[in-house]
Amino acid sequence: MFRRRPQLGFPRKVVACYLLFCLGAVCWLSIGLLVTSHRVLSSRTINSCISRLGKTAAAIEIEYVRHGSNHFFKILDRAKSEARLAYASVVASDGTILAHTDPRRVGQTAETPSGTSLRWGDVSGVRYLDQEGQGRRQYRVPLVASKVPFGSLQIEVVEPSLLGTLAEVAHMAPLAVLVPLVLVIGGAVILSRLSKQMDLVDQQLRKLALAPAGSELSIEPLAARDATTLGWNRLADLVKNLQNSSGEGDLDSRLSQAVASRQENDLTNILQNLSDGVAVTDMEGRITFANRAVTALLDADENEGNLNGTLLQSRLLEEIPSLKKSPLLDPQSANRAVVSESDFDTGKTNRVLRIARQPLQGVKQAGQVWTLRDVTQQKLAAKMRDQFIDTATHELRTPLSNIKAYAETLATCDNIDVEEQKEFFNIINSETTRLARFVDDLLSISSMEVGSLSAERQKVETARLFAEVEAKVMPVMKQKNIVFESRLPAKMPELQLDKEKMVAVMVNLLGNAAKYTPEGGHVSLKVKIDEQQLQIAIEDSGVGISAEELPKVFEKFFRSADPRVQAEVGTGLGLSLAREVVRMHSGELTVESQLDKGSTFLITIPLE
Repeated sequence: MFRRRPQLGFPRKVVACYLLFCLGAVCWLSIGLLVTSHRVLSSRTINSCISRLGKTAAAIEIEYVRHGSNHFFKILDRAKSEARLAYASVVASDGTILAHTDPRRVGQTAETPSGTSLRWGDVSGVRYLDQEGQGRRQYRVPLVASKVPFGSLQIEVVEPSLLGTLAEVAHMAPLAVLVPLVLVIGGAVILSRLSKQMDLVDQQLRKLALAPAGSELSIEPLAARDATTLGWNRLADLVKNLQNSSGEGDLDSRLSQAVASRQENDLTNILQNLSDGVAVTDMEGRITFANRAVTALLDADENEGNLNGTLLQSRLLEEIPSLKKSPLLDPQSANRAVVSESDFDTGKTNRVLRIARQPLQGVKQAGQVWTLRDVTQQKLAAKMRDQFIDTATHELRTPLSNIKAYAETLATCDNIDVEEQKEFFNIINSETTRLARFVDDLLSISSMEVGSLSAERQKVETARLFAEVEAKVMPVMKQKNIVFESRLPAKMPELQLDKEKMVAVMVNLLGNAAKYTPEGGHVSLKVKIDEQQLQIAIEDSGVGISAEELPKVFEKFFRSADPRVQAEVGTGLGLSLAREVVRMHSGELTVESQLDKGSTFLITIPLE
């Protein structure tokens, strides 16, 4: 005869499932850690390469203006070692290599491998596989001195392989696996001990489930060791007392009543804890039930003895007079479902309340069920979404229309002279840059909202940082004949900053100052550095900001209603991003302004 295979008890099932789940989780996390490490390492390598490309290009352009092309090798060699590049070189406009980290390549013709084209703003590149099947990326950026191109900077980086990533994180593998395994085993031992009493309860419940119908219920008490066994023993005493005080049929009746009462209490508790207001009225409109949310929305006193017996329609009209013409209060619609949304003033803010009413169905006593929901946040979110769509549509349509118009003119007209062609190409390039900047702002805002925007702080030569900022804003200042004043300390130490993001912040603030300052106005950059903090003040004599709009200037997509501001191109994202970057440096960005007198933006970053 075959023996029936014994089933695992409750604790063993729990422990077995726990072990399988934890071991699976450890394996899954280990694989995920490897893949994530590989992606992070690849992304960091490529981002560092692109970041280094811009910094090196700026350094070479400055070196070219000062000393010519004689000292390019030191800049290229430093860039190669810091960014782990395969090589770096400066290529003349005719393709001849002017400087290379491998001196043997100087004077040769630069080659461009075939592969997948890459593009990011002014940076072009190609991704290809070398003879060993290793992925490589080659990037180029044009070099310009005094608005005259003299060549391009070319760098190449080797993409990290999965095996290389595994080798880098291999030293962490024993600790990453051993610690979770010890915790899993320890948890299994503790879980087995804690669930031992549950096994005894499970055995008695199985016995009761297999007992014939109508047989006497028998529940044995257990040794009191924890809350579970104490509760079980109280249940055993209750069943024993009920059996002693009445017959079995009476016991079933009492148990049914107890279950029904418990269910009713549970439903009432659930309704009372809902965030939406729920109320029940009779056919005359008197409240027979109202949860706490209704009391709060109608601003009723909880000590009034709740709202039972009052007319719900009267209370609604007291708070929202505009409901007088709503179908909610129309007697002709009493037997059908109605939904209405109304604005009401709480005394502090304007809110939007959605009220739904429908007749009771499937119950003996006729009446109506009312639900009240505060949908203010949803309405604000919808408004922000519509505002974003309008802004994005405007910011995308205008440059795209200009690009299309000038491109069609270049394609269809044969009698355009060279100067007009250059002008058209400059306009197309300017509009493309505008589109790229808008897309970059959107990506930065998205990263900021999900929490992935971060500051990579490194030692920065502040003198070079502010020199780069001044170089980028001077063309705008000269174009509008604005007097630009820069007050920098005589000695400027190296600071731990994210150079790229801080340059972007100051260029944005100075660009806004120039944009909203009339021609011939004044803009100043004042910097103060001490042992405690870095202070940067940007002042202008522009149109200023009204006191009503001043608290909103750092909100996403906000733009002033002043016609002088609306006449300028903008997205309303720059100040929001600037404040977030300053916050990532543990600093603060504040503003003071008077209408028609100018504005002052102050950046304060602690240095401790």
